[in-house]
Amino acid sequence: MEMSKNIAENLRPESGTLGRNFIWMSWSGVVSIANSVLVWIFMARMRDVDEVGRFTIIMGLYALFFSVVSLGLQPYLVNEISRRRSNASEKSEYIHELHYAAIFLLLVSGVVCALLMTCSGFVISASWEVRIATLVLSLAMIATGPGVVCEAAAIAEGRGKLIATVSTVENVLRTAIPLVLIWYGFGLVAICASFAAVRAVSVAIYFASSRVSISKFSLSFAVLRQLASAAPTFAATITVASINWQAPIFLLGFASTELESAEFGAASRFLIPVTILMASYANAIHPMMAKHKESSPDSFGRYLTKMASYPAAAAAIVAAGSLLLSGPVLAMLFGENYRRAAPALDLLALSVIPFCLVMVVARGLISLNSQRVDLIGNLLGVAVCIISGSLLIPKYGAIGAAASQLFSFLAIAAIEVAYLYRKIGRFDRWRTAAVSSASFVIIYLILWNQ
Repeated sequence: MEMSKNIAENLRPESGTLGRNFIWMSWSGVVSIANSVLVWIFMARMRDVDEVGRFTIIMGLYALFFSVVSLGLQPYLVNEISRRRSNASEKSEYIHELHYAAIFLLLVSGVVCALLMTCSGFVISASWEVRIATLVLSLAMIATGPGVVCEAAAIAEGRGKLIATVSTVENVLRTAIPLVLIWYGFGLVAICASFAAVRAVSVAIYFASSRVSISKFSLSFAVLRQLASAAPTFAATITVASINWQAPIFLLGFASTELESAEFGAASRFLIPVTILMASYANAIHPMMAKHKESSPDSFGRYLTKMASYPAAAAAIVAAGSLLLSGPVLAMLFGENYRRAAPALDLLALSVIPFCLVMVVARGLISLNSQRVDLIGNLLGVAVCIISGSLLIPKYGAIGAAASQLFSFLAIAAIEVAYLYRKIGRFDRWRTAAVSSASFVIIYLILWNQ
């Protein structure tokens, strides 16, 4: 009883930092969005459709292994550091040991992912440009793992400004350098080399600015074993989730044309801002979520319901707007040839609603030590995506790929929300659904009347 009271008191002063951290993390998301959109706009307008299709395949592989290289441990690290920071007796020594063990584990993961990404490039595409560019870009995996540890520590410590600073530097360079290379006619290998170099620079800035010091490296094998025991579930979850994101692109590569891949690539660019902003949002609320879990089940359930309702409502607004604005926006940004990708974008926009819900609920599952449910949900999602994609993509191309993505996220959301409702009676799934549905209808009617 006394412990719950102390934790509840600790929630009050720290809740004031949530807004600031979310603002900083959202800013880092905004500059990431600018990077992803601007580079694709230049590629679509200055290079032929076939090259854009090859670029889509390379970046699909990069996105897959960029997620996998962390072994899914970032939320786990945030949860552990946040939880132990509230307990003074566990605070200092264990957290430093956790940092160093994670750095070691993710360095090994980075090397393995670099090798696997290179091999995947040779398997998926017969183009030597794709193969060599994938090999060059795979080098970014080695630096990424330790960067994940620094970012997790910054999130748990409420240092959103550091994350925003590093993200701004990285994305300004990731935008400016490739745009120059595209303008002067350089190929995909040079563009991918610039991505890898900028990633290494950003991780170096993290280490220079963070409280994780390699010079004080001291590996605790007990903590390493603890991380290694937790890693399989998280690694399997993040791997399956990444496959779920990229499966439509790979299925398009096997069963459709480079034109359809390019159209889906243009439409799916709009999912990148969503994933970035939702990752920022989930990172901002996760430390407080862990503390609400320590406080009481009722407090945790109410907090989770409230935090899930906000992005669900925003996603519904986006989905409604897409039905009327997707065609003109695609034509304006990528060129008139990409207007026909509007139906695919509409389906992807609709899939954002269950995706946003899953992003919040998954952090709740981690706080409950029920991450296996997230893994089960993602396994079901991949199965739904691959089966529906195999049936729809040969006939409908990019539209079939987008539909398979929507069905996948609906399946994941159904599994995870149902489990969380049974586990926590205070998680009100109907409130979240009502808020998002009302937002969708209202915005659609407003835009339709205009």
